[in-house]
Formats: sequence, C-alpha cells, structure tokens
Amino acid sequence: MLTSLVAVSTLFFGAQALTPSNIMRRTDALTSLKYTGVGAQGTYMQVTNLLPGEFPSCTISPFCITSEKEVSGSLAPFDDEMTLAFRGPMTIENIAVYQPISNTSSATWSRVSNWAKGEEATNLVFMNNEGGNGSGEWSICAGNSQSYADDAWTGGAAAPTTSSSGWLPGGNEINIMTNQTCEAAECSGFSRGTANHGWADSKMFVFTFDMPSSSDASQLPAIWALNAQVVRSAQYGCNCRGEGANGGCGELDILEVISADTPDQAISEIYSFKGATGSGANTFARPTGASATYSVVFDVDSDQILINELTEWDYTQTAVTRSLVEGYLSSASTTVPFNDNLSRRSEILGAHRRRHHH
Repeated sequence: MLTSLVAVSTLFFGAQALTPSNIMRRTDALTSLKYTGVGAQGTYMQVTNLLPGEFPSCTISPFCITSEKEVSGSLAPFDDEMTLAFRGPMTIENIAVYQPISNTSSATWSRVSNWAKGEEATNLVFMNNEGGNGSGEWSICAGNSQSYADDAWTGGAAAPTTSSSGWLPGGNEINIMTNQTCEAAECSGFSRGTANHGWADSKMFVFTFDMPSSSDASQLPAIWALNAQVVRSAQYGCNCRGEGANGGCGELDILEVISADTPDQAISEIYSFKGATGSGANTFARPTGASATYSVVFDVDSDQILINELTEWDYTQTAVTRSLVEGYLSSASTTVPFNDNLSRRSEILGAHRRRHHH
C-alpha cells in the first residue's frame, strides 16, 4: 500500500472531520468542485406510463404519460436513486460505491457495490440502452429500454455480464445499477423492460479510468449521474430529466468533454427543477495518458455534492468513516452555489452546446 494511502487509512478512527491526504492538486486544472445548497422543494414531471404503440408507426399522442411529482428536502431530487453513466472512448478499471449503514448521519459508510476489471461484480450490473437485443424491449413509440450490457459493452445481453478488458469503445455508453430488479422490489416512477434499482440517499462513488485520445474528433467521452427513473423509462426519449427551469428530476455531469476544439478539457454541470449551473470556464483535465481516480459524494446531511480527483484509492476498503467523508467535504475546493432561479440548461451550455444527446 502506498504511503499516501496509509495516511488516508489512519483517518478512519475519529469523530471529527479530518483532512484526507489523497486529494489531487493541480495548478492548471480543477481537481475539486463542490455544489452547495443542492436540495429544494419543487416539482418535476414524473413518467407514469409509456405507451408502446403498434409498428410500423407511432400514432398515439401523447404516448409519454406524466404527472407532476413534488419533492423537498436536503439534496432533493439527488437523494433519489441515481445511476452512473459512461461514454467512450474510455477504459474503466475499478468502481466502488459506499453508503451510510443505517441513516445519513451514520458513523460508518459501508461498501455496498464494487467491481474490478476482469472480475465479477458485487451488487453492480452494467446496463445500456439496447433493449430488445438479448434483454429489455423495444417499441415503435418508446424506443429502446435498458438492457444488460454484453461483455464488449457494445450491445445487449440476456443476463448481466462483466467486462474482461474494461474497454468502452468511442460512441458507446453503459451505466451501472444495483443487482436488485424492479420486479423484485418496486421502483419509483415508471419502468419497463430490464429495469433495476440505483443508489438512494447519501452515496459516494469512486472509480478509476482513462479517456484516451481518439483520431475521431466526434468521439467525446463523458461520465455523468442520472436519476435512475430516467433510464428506467427511456434515457433518450420519454423521461423525467427535463431541462433546468423547465423541470427535471436531476442530472450531474461529472466529467464531460464537450468540444473537439478543447479535447483535453472536461466540464461539470448540474441540472434539476431549480435550474442549471456548472464549472463554467474552470475545467478538469481529461486523463489521456494515464488513469485517474475520482470520487463523487452525494451528501444529504450537508446538502452538498462533491467531485474530487484523488491521487489513489484502496479498493479493498470495505468501509470508510463519516469523519473521512466530512474531511473531503470540508477540504479546499472550487465552490458553486446551486441557487434557485438559475439559467436553463441551454443557456449554461451557450456556445459549447453539446454535440451528443445525453
């Protein structure tokens, strides 16, 4: 175990917020970004039904049935179940998810899900939007549902698989969910095809990856978090995501390369029914030459979301303490208040309007 990681592990015993020693610091790029005041009382349009229609044309109008959903409280709507999504070109090496063991103030956050390249996953499944190919479903009105991703992460599969290489080709997308299905335990909102639960309330995602350069300038990698309801209905169709002030159930762009003109820079943005804001002119460094490790904390108690680049992470850790989480949250970072009456999503993106459709 490396020296700096030993220093981190010594922080696991104590009641006070402590300063971790594995936060990356750079002079030329963001390494720590914190959104404060995330939660609010508000509404979004929750999908309650999605009518499939009959081939060869969708003649039902409306086929996307929604009703107003009211939420409130700290971190809302990001306290709902979330999924983490990835778009290549990218190699993913490790993923771990930690959550409080009993309530949001628990002294211990346990590892509830994990995966390493070439190994079997624990309480984690890889999915994509290839419904009708191996698993899930497709309809003329609703399009593709979620499906289990195949081993190559380019198509659907009949059952959960694990990738031996961790390689996600350019233009392809996957997302992770828990292994609990909506059939086994009811999910919030509408779900169809192959549908699983995400991670609710407070949670910390840790992942190691790289985003290698591509000869195809249109291949722009990204990592983002979505309200799990979005993918359970249709990620690129009828869903509750909305666009900022128009209403939305929550999306966090963690690292997104948005322009071939700046292929080594990645931005962050956040959207909900409150509006939209983001890192602005400040950008993270795209890890093209070597792998990078990031953590994302969704914390109900402090009503904050924190993105950190880390120097390293010990994936054998089965738990971390609340004091360590608070240490990350209180460490020096670029802070962006997520206030009410913010801009709409399109206004935040401005001249950098994304060229893809997530």
